Amino acid sequence: MKTILFDIHGSTGHIHATLKMATLLKNAGYQVVYALPVEYWPTVEKHGFLTAHPLCLITLSEMVTSDSETDEFAKMRRSLNTIHPQLVLIDEIDSYKAILYQILNYPTVLSQSMIDTARKKGIPPFTSYRLPSNNIFNRVFIELLWILRISSFWCRLFFKFKTKWTVLHRSLTYVTKKHGIALFKIIEIDRCSSFGIRGIPRLIISPKDFDFPHPEMKNVFRIGPLVSINREGEIDHPRYRILIEYIAHLKSNDSGKVIYVSLGTVSNYDIGRCTKFFATIAKVARWHSNDLFVLSTGKFFDVSRLFPLPVNMMVFESVPQVDLLQKCDIMITHGGMNSITECVFCGVPMLVYPLSRNWDQPGNSARVVYHGLGLRGRIERDAAKTISQKINQIIANHSFYKNNVLKMKKKFEAKNDSTEVVTIIEHLMNSYGN
Repeated sequence: MKTILFDIHGSTGHIHATLKMATLLKNAGYQVVYALPVEYWPTVEKHGFLTAHPLCLITLSEMVTSDSETDEFAKMRRSLNTIHPQLVLIDEIDSYKAILYQILNYPTVLSQSMIDTARKKGIPPFTSYRLPSNNIFNRVFIELLWILRISSFWCRLFFKFKTKWTVLHRSLTYVTKKHGIALFKIIEIDRCSSFGIRGIPRLIISPKDFDFPHPEMKNVFRIGPLVSINREGEIDHPRYRILIEYIAHLKSNDSGKVIYVSLGTVSNYDIGRCTKFFATIAKVARWHSNDLFVLSTGKFFDVSRLFPLPVNMMVFESVPQVDLLQKCDIMITHGGMNSITECVFCGVPMLVYPLSRNWDQPGNSARVVYHGLGLRGRIERDAAKTISQKINQIIANHSFYKNNVLKMKKKFEAKNDSTEVVTIIEHLMNSYGN
């Protein structure tokens, strides 16, 4: 049995984005092993996949201290020999790992769960709220955004001497030079985040139909959405069951909308902004007394900061999101790719409030607006009145937004159960001689 190693970034969202692809490969007879920190093992083991400790857990900076580099590569090789993968699939956010695997002669492919990060003419970086258009001013502005983005990357790399990028650059320079590799000939910096590696195939999981229209680049394979909609299994949570019963009561009486609010699994990185936004949502809920607001805060939020809660708001640390979305009318989301894809599959219009300007959330919000899947706002400046108005706008035009979401769903469904990814993986393995 051939083995494929998934070296995925330690993040719930990144792992969830790969589960359907891993399942399709498993069903095709491949053994899939996830290299992850121990705390993420239950997430993949319940789907029947094997787990291993991160093989690149030893950082590059440790490789260049003393004379340990040879020893660290030896440890990595021994670990790989126990798994013996025919192909290593690497999360593109950690693209530098591809260099280490290739030094050890293991074939690699990069996987991207977000929209394509590579620079394309007329398409803004995914950190931008900008929508593309054909007028010359907009095209020039988009080019400036890319120049600033790339210049910023170089500045972080060379002038802020204690950033992770500087340490990574110096370490990569050391290791590649020692192995006769010209670093600046193999890395690509025209990316929204991190950097790319020349010549390595790229799998883009985010759906092509959700992106802005553009020609595909060479060696890029669009395989998404590939969402594991039924990943949650049977749900046994007493308080959640009460919520579902109450939602059923609301629906039977047609007495209000169900509005689900979540800023994703990364909300703990900006708890101050989340706290302010959740408090604003509580205020909005009081104005929308006929509607039910369901708030998922994440485990790092102190719910007492919202007391006294509106009578029409229920707060959870976490909820089975896919199950809940199938019963909702609107989702207020941070705009992560997984949440947007799940909203589309569940037919739910969105109100997007990007939490971070350093990732794909602003660009995702632009695409939601571009395709008419909902509205967006600015979390740092929209007051309760503005949020309420946008909710009212979606409710007043709910059939318009829902129809657009359902049209997108049909496009997603055509790809979601496709075994094309298996054919692509087999083609790539054959091209490496495996």
